[in-house]
Amino acid sequence: MSSSSSRVFLTACGVLSGGEDSVEGVFKALAEDRAVSGEIVDSATLADYAALDAGDAVILERHQLLALAVVERAWKSAGLSSERNRLRGEADKHRMAGFGCVSGSSMGGLVAMEREMGAENFGKFSPYSISRWRGNAIGAAATARYGLGGMDFSLNAASATGAQILFLAGSMVASGMLEAVVAVAADVAISPSLRSAMKRGGSLTRSSAGGPLSADRSGMLPAEGAACVILESAKHVLSRGAKPLAEWLGGGCANEARHLMAPDPEARVLEDLLAAAKKQTRLLRGDASLIDWISLHATGTPRFDAAEIACVRRVFGDQLPWISAVKRTTGHALAASGLLEASLLAEGLRTGKLPTWPKNIDPLFGLPENPPAPERKPSVALQIGQGMGGTVVVNLLGSA
Repeated sequence: MSSSSSRVFLTACGVLSGGEDSVEGVFKALAEDRAVSGEIVDSATLADYAALDAGDAVILERHQLLALAVVERAWKSAGLSSERNRLRGEADKHRMAGFGCVSGSSMGGLVAMEREMGAENFGKFSPYSISRWRGNAIGAAATARYGLGGMDFSLNAASATGAQILFLAGSMVASGMLEAVVAVAADVAISPSLRSAMKRGGSLTRSSAGGPLSADRSGMLPAEGAACVILESAKHVLSRGAKPLAEWLGGGCANEARHLMAPDPEARVLEDLLAAAKKQTRLLRGDASLIDWISLHATGTPRFDAAEIACVRRVFGDQLPWISAVKRTTGHALAASGLLEASLLAEGLRTGKLPTWPKNIDPLFGLPENPPAPERKPSVALQIGQGMGGTVVVNLLGSA
């Protein structure tokens, strides 16, 4: 378990999910426990969102455009530098040594490669083809564009990617290794062949009607999405007079070391991380402090959902926090999901609001269908991230 030696604040968020392009819009949908409808805008519009000229936009794939679009929105919202670099190497470059980047995409590079491999001009690839396919495609574009000259990492921990990005970014700022970090992830709509592979692996839903936590859930519903969170040290925030949205309090990350795809049905690693998070909350915020909101990973995969809920009930007992299941609203945006969820937690903590308790929960979970009204505004929220391959992550966020 990691705890903050230096305080870390979330100062801006940017999201794209379905037909919503604001944190407030997605939070409203979550608060009403309804799915976000509509499609994310086309790539030309994403390039406009990202303030890219045609020469830079044409060398990027869709997952890179999605990422730069949400970074641009978060960057402007945070009131950071107006300088931007060209991506092709022209003109003078600005670089900020203390500003880093942690990024990721689960499927973006695969979809980009598949699209170009299947094109009619196969064998006549762009000089930028490899830069679109490789694992650091998003990180390279973001660092070059914004002059992020500090440490950068590109992660892929399957469905846990976004939560792992947030944990690593927060840890680097808390340790003093960086003054600020852009945390960004994006994933695109998966191709028919990747959809078929996911179906063969048993993770894909048979029907979009049965969502996470419901009795008729049958798997995950992949969705396109992107999210960016900007984290800054307390010193960096004060030096520029920024107003934080929420505070990153710490977290934990571990691996079940058990199976390539299936979760541990006893969720022992998650149980350890949740217990440590409870102790850390008391240490940081006082003996009476409680985790009062949990954002479940809740993919809709029957075994994942059941193991997660059982674990939460074991750890929290009669003091069960408020729960939300963001993928009921956004679908499973793969790498982006964790940062989408963190953005919504930050919005709830900022406004002092909780989303509605999820409806139509599987009665076998033993959760109350109509929970009592919360006693206070949310003060400490916990995010759970889990991914195929055994990665388990928790992040603690507090009101600022």
